Amino acid sequence: MEQSVLPWSRQPPGPCAKPDGAYESGRFSINVLFWLAADQARYQVASGLIAGAFVLVTLAGLWSPRVDAWLGTRAGRLVFAGLALLVLLAGRWPSLFVRDTLNEDEAQALAQAITALRDPIPWRSFDGNTCGPLNTYILMLPALAGAKLTFLTARATAVGLQWFDALALAFCVERIFIRPLARIAMVPGILFFSMTDHPEWVHYTGEQVSIALSMAALATLCFAYRRGFAAVPVGVVGLFIGAMPFAKLQSVPLGAGLAGIAILALILTRHAARIAALVAGCAIVPAIVLSAAALGGTLADFWHSYIRSALGYILYDYPPIGFFTATDGFGPLFDVLCAFGIAGCVTLLVNRGRVSKLETFGLLAAVAIFAAAVYTIDSPRRTTLNYLTFAVFPASGFAIAGLAVMPRMPRQALATVLALACSVIAPIAFREPYPYLPSVTDYNDPEPLTALLLTHVSPGERMAIWGWRAKYYVYTQALMGTRDAITRYQWDPDFNPERPYFRARYLRDFARNRPVAFLDAGVDSFGPDGRHEAWPQLDAIVRRDFRYVGAVDGNRLYLRRHT
Repeated sequence: MEQSVLPWSRQPPGPCAKPDGAYESGRFSINVLFWLAADQARYQVASGLIAGAFVLVTLAGLWSPRVDAWLGTRAGRLVFAGLALLVLLAGRWPSLFVRDTLNEDEAQALAQAITALRDPIPWRSFDGNTCGPLNTYILMLPALAGAKLTFLTARATAVGLQWFDALALAFCVERIFIRPLARIAMVPGILFFSMTDHPEWVHYTGEQVSIALSMAALATLCFAYRRGFAAVPVGVVGLFIGAMPFAKLQSVPLGAGLAGIAILALILTRHAARIAALVAGCAIVPAIVLSAAALGGTLADFWHSYIRSALGYILYDYPPIGFFTATDGFGPLFDVLCAFGIAGCVTLLVNRGRVSKLETFGLLAAVAIFAAAVYTIDSPRRTTLNYLTFAVFPASGFAIAGLAVMPRMPRQALATVLALACSVIAPIAFREPYPYLPSVTDYNDPEPLTALLLTHVSPGERMAIWGWRAKYYVYTQALMGTRDAITRYQWDPDFNPERPYFRARYLRDFARNRPVAFLDAGVDSFGPDGRHEAWPQLDAIVRRDFRYVGAVDGNRLYLRRHT
């Protein structure tokens, strides 16, 4: 099998790059990955064994006091957390090496991150539309270690965020309920995100940062409870909640639900004075981001693009209930988690006198968070599959809180059933054959349009793209010629009532940044009528300042005339 150049090798990638001795020290691990990727059964057996070991260790801690005690030690916690991460990586690693974008949203976010390394002012150098600047900033972190920002680094960031979400949920369950259930709480999310291969659930999505912020807020709230609701941790809870809308505006209902739970907890524990610290914390991130926008002269852009256009994005009818319960690969898991949560609510009604106040509050809080997550998914009134990720960990928390209020022996038995059910259900989201295995060996094979672009555009130069093909910013490492990585708002008159504003802004950016190249991907993105010529003002600029170079599959490249 010919070995392609993988992202961790020190050899510069290129159309004709071949492996040499540059990665001799890592040859064994690379060969192992090639060996696994060469056969569907090998990959499935390896990932399945690791997932099975994770579930067995989880169940052993549930039934054996000795195993539970060891897993509660510092070493045991590190081992279990590492095993959970290994499960995610064992299932997901082939998808990290898919050279093409799995969803244009991740290409847009990466293009923005590449550009923000030069100019981090939000809504000036980049505009994420319904995604806030925090989604862009987190993708910049690998660059601090000298890594090139690629789809691999973005998807690895997604895996890290999902691992954090599971750990944060376990932290909350342990502080409110009991330790064995905390480990059970990690099983649904870890198995789902490890075994799914749906592109909408394995790419870096705009929801993941706000989900992680919500889990961080919840974990910090539980920590603050155990510390007597001191002012600093309560303020940190507010900081995480206040940051959520600047990761994804859609997450506002979930953030509001968390804020309501925090306020209620402070009132019930007679710490109402700490609400001021919570509110102050909520104001920190909005103040920083909006101050940066004000200094950068983009407050008006924040209002038009992030607020008003988002209202135009909302449709009229809510998604059907089947969007949650019958979506392939997600519905069965959602149904099972809801069933356990509902069973817990029934148990609470029947045995209210036998359930502690803390456990009662924990279950009611889990219900509220779950309801807020469902409404967050519903709020845009669209059946976009990656929105469903908002519900994975809240639904897991709902199920575990339901188990926590049950008597001891039924709780242990049902927790076992839940873990085993997740082990059976999660592979339903797994397709045959696994679609990403060939990407491991084909990683360094560029498509013809990329090869053409690399001939004329150097990393760090400005390039503008007309259409919905932000992936070419990633392939070339070019900076965005306008703050719009995709031009859907400039194209579709029915998509957003702010089209005149977006068009005027696009032309201003074009004149200010003077991109060296212009790629018309309109036919590929919008259809036969989607060429840039349909916009006379843009066409006039292209005719005046650019020369035609060539086309690949209808995508036309123009270079700036040097006059």
